[in-house]
Amino acid sequence: MKYLVLIFIIAMPTFINAQDQFKLLLYTQPDRWHSESIPAAVEAFKLLSKKHQFQLFWADEPAKLMDYLGEVSVVVFVNSNTDLLNTEQIHQFREFINKGVGFVGIHSTSDSKVKNKWFTQLIGGSFTDHPRFQSANVDVHNDNFPAVLHLPKRFVWSDEWYNFDEFHPDKVNVVLTVDEGSYNYTLGYDDIPLKGMGKSHPVAWYHQFDGARVFYTALGHKPESYKNDDFMKMIFGGIYWVLQP
Repeated sequence: MKYLVLIFIIAMPTFINAQDQFKLLLYTQPDRWHSESIPAAVEAFKLLSKKHQFQLFWADEPAKLMDYLGEVSVVVFVNSNTDLLNTEQIHQFREFINKGVGFVGIHSTSDSKVKNKWFTQLIGGSFTDHPRFQSANVDVHNDNFPAVLHLPKRFVWSDEWYNFDEFHPDKVNVVLTVDEGSYNYTLGYDDIPLKGMGKSHPVAWYHQFDGARVFYTALGHKPESYKNDDFMKMIFGGIYWVLQP
């Protein structure tokens, strides 16, 4: 009997791990603009991994990101980009993407100070500027997409409303737009008014690029976002989609 109990104790961790749906790598990086949201995001992903039973890895520096790439099938960048990665690390990350994995980018993942054309194409657009933090109406498009199944056709959200360049609507599938008539898109941080993006202002989309499935949302500036159940349902819906074969 003792022998059988010992076998069960030894086998139990393997049994539990075998039930995980998939392995996900969360990547964050030091950022003075999002120092409060990153801890909230890490905690939210810990809860998400328990709720949906997937194995979570967390990297907060490029070396750790590279170490974990071989272990996972999806990577999520939260307010992070490739600015801190050297040329070899970007090459390694690109090889990972080419394997046909999943990638999710949240908020300032599109805001790279060191512009990398390939990474911009992976995201689907590049941040240019945003007006002051405001509440606005957000519209849902393609309500059959997993990330927005639970959302009403129109809802109010408070965030930084990113403007983008190098965005090509014919190359991505937009699922959320913000109504520029519902907030002051000209209100910048100095006397120079901003221009906005017009009638169709995207804030979430998905596409396929270089073998990978990609979901990106510009929402997620404040820590409160990661404590919001609807927001985390949207993120998991995006994760679910990028994992599809």
